[in-house]
Amino acid sequence: MIEFVEVRGRAGRLIPVPSRLPRLPAAKTLARITLPLHLNWSEPGLTYDLADRGQRARVYEIVLREGSAEDILAYVDGALLLDLWPELVLPPDVAGAWAPLIERSAPST
Repeated sequence: MIEFVEVRGRAGRLIPVPSRLPRLPAAKTLARITLPLHLNWSEPGLTYDLADRGQRARVYEIVLREGSAEDILAYVDGALLLDLWPELVLPPDVAGAWAPLIERSAPST
């Protein structure tokens, strides 16, 4: 079971961070999706193709920045997040909140 903690970010905003990285069912990891309005309010109705690395990165940025625990469980696959992490453009407070989990979860080299 994945539990979430809320890390206080800038301006008191709470950033949900899971106890471990979520995994999506295979069919959802590379699906075509339309994010709900509360996540993608600037481009409502836009469809993203998660098979496209750039579009997947954009979705993960949006969900980590704007999303709830439920949104993270619905749209973020942990293995793909680890792969994209160095390329994601996130506010410093969001990146900082997630960094310990990412570091714990990254494979040792």
